[in-house]
Amino acid sequence: MSNFTTKNILLATLLSVWFMPSAAKERAFDIHGWNLTIDDTSGTVDILRNGKPVVRHSVASWSHNGDTISMADCTAHKIRINDGNGVLGKHKSVTISGRKGKSSVCQTINFYPGRDYITTELSVSSPENVTTGYMAPVAVTDNFQAFDRTGNYAVFIPYDNDAWVRYRNTPFGENIPESYEVTALVNADTREGIVIGSIEHDVWKTGIKVASDNKCGIDTLIAYGGIATPLTRDIIPHGKISGKTVKSPLLLIGRFQDWRDGMETFGDACATIAPKIASRGGRPFGWNSWGKLQTKITYDKAVEVSDFIHDELQDESFSNDGVVYIGLDSFWDFGFKPEQHRLFVEHCRKNGQKAGIYYCPFTDWAKDPEATIGEMPQYKFKDAYLYGNGEILLFDGAYALDPTHPAVKARIRRQLQEFIDWGYEYVKIDFMAHGAYESDSHFNPDVTTGVQAYNEGMRFINEVADGKLWINLSIAPLFPANYAHSRRIGCDAWADINNTEYTLNALTYGWWLDHMYHFNDADHIVLEGVSDGENRARVTSSAITGVYLLGDDMSKEGDEAVKRRIGKNITNPEINRMARECKSFRPVELGTADKANDMFCHTSGDCMYVALFNFSDAAVRKQLPLRRLGLSEGTRYDAVELWSADKAELCGNLAVEIPAKDVKVFRIKL
Repeated sequence: MSNFTTKNILLATLLSVWFMPSAAKERAFDIHGWNLTIDDTSGTVDILRNGKPVVRHSVASWSHNGDTISMADCTAHKIRINDGNGVLGKHKSVTISGRKGKSSVCQTINFYPGRDYITTELSVSSPENVTTGYMAPVAVTDNFQAFDRTGNYAVFIPYDNDAWVRYRNTPFGENIPESYEVTALVNADTREGIVIGSIEHDVWKTGIKVASDNKCGIDTLIAYGGIATPLTRDIIPHGKISGKTVKSPLLLIGRFQDWRDGMETFGDACATIAPKIASRGGRPFGWNSWGKLQTKITYDKAVEVSDFIHDELQDESFSNDGVVYIGLDSFWDFGFKPEQHRLFVEHCRKNGQKAGIYYCPFTDWAKDPEATIGEMPQYKFKDAYLYGNGEILLFDGAYALDPTHPAVKARIRRQLQEFIDWGYEYVKIDFMAHGAYESDSHFNPDVTTGVQAYNEGMRFINEVADGKLWINLSIAPLFPANYAHSRRIGCDAWADINNTEYTLNALTYGWWLDHMYHFNDADHIVLEGVSDGENRARVTSSAITGVYLLGDDMSKEGDEAVKRRIGKNITNPEINRMARECKSFRPVELGTADKANDMFCHTSGDCMYVALFNFSDAAVRKQLPLRRLGLSEGTRYDAVELWSADKAELCGNLAVEIPAKDVKVFRIKL
């Protein structure tokens, strides 16, 4: 080789080293089965679980003065790792910090031994106040292959249960709606899933944007505090947070072999951060007046219903812990004289029952701005309303009240204390999302977001109730969940198979909510006006969901044929035993689009219960492979169908014909 050639090679080598891009600096960590890679010049993050991607090319971001700023816009990036110990347990904590002007920015990623999830949050600090209405600890805008096979879906979780909103799943490659607080990205065949959502619900409403233009990959995955849309019932942007340090919601991100485990794990983490309200006993069995009597509820009719349930149902297995709840709904204040409440409560107690009542703490249905608030006459209602762009916030026909206003609190205190004094032990509180609307301002100047206001109002309700009332949320946001014993899983539901399917749509994607509430609530069971099969389906939908309330008119003027139907369908001892034993059932499969799954299961002790529904107008034959239930296909199992008491032996599959608009429920001996 000539000296010329050797010199050229050396020179070329030196030049390649000299001009090598300095941006390609990465730090890699392997922690508890997680692979974390950080570009320490941009703060870009890749996270994998056992070699499978969870997020790639994520760059945390936030808003400032109308602009979106990301970690990549910062300088002086630093990375450090240390041990931590918090509410969720011991962990390794990796922090990525940088500077933007006078602000210091920090993203923290926490890794927990033996967990299929991590947590992450973003904070921005400045000697001058930081003000922001948007913080995204996870912001992926480059495509990555999330799954190695097709058949992938994104689950939409609604913000609340108002206006008959539906959960849904959307295939990758289609337009995916923005989800609220949490979402799951699921492979329908393997059930493998990525779950991402906020496990803190004290300041922010959290949105999760997902976009995918192919069958296996994700193009956008942004989880951020600061969502406000028509589906949060907001007409103005999310409120802004100010302070020397401002923090995002804490996000959970996990990759799970079964997305259903992931959603339950998410619920458990939420309940660890904000523990459940103290229990007031087992699942309520009972009755609610809105099912049929509605505006016609009176003292006499309520007493007659109490007597019918006592005489015909309670000794025939329709009770839990020997108790049935008899609940008055809206319009009780027109059908009862004040002195009748104590009489009604006492009558229920003599019948082995507990009395319930209804209240809307955050709404003004009269819509009279000039009316004086009786509990604090120095205020008019217009002083206590929430406003957006100067206009009174109105939804569902009611004006929204400010949960932080002293006059609103005075109304709540007076009404709840009256309920307690009368002897009521259960209260259904409704139209709760009104208290969480984003508004121009609140009476409490420290409150700048709807979620902060809602938390203040719910804390006050709990303070006044003082553990003396079972608190059941009706129309309400999914989160926060730590102020109520139960929450209705969907909107109003009635008798026919379409209402059963609507309720089960919420169970398909929201069964896990009873990991934060003590029980979900499938709304009142109405039997009048439809077929026996639809009755069985509606009863079953409630029995596999949670709070188990009847709704028909069982007063003396009630239809005798309906009462006989109630006696037949509500006194099945095995269905009622299942309802007492079990929490909400899991879906066996995903539903299609915004329709419910038609198969649900739950294991209790040495039995597995499986409910199979037929929502159609014709009989269908269903065949469910036992492997989809986690059972061995080579093992023989004894089973019984609970509505007919027919016995069966299962091996390989659960095969059954279901009549039109009907249900079959099996108890399988494990």
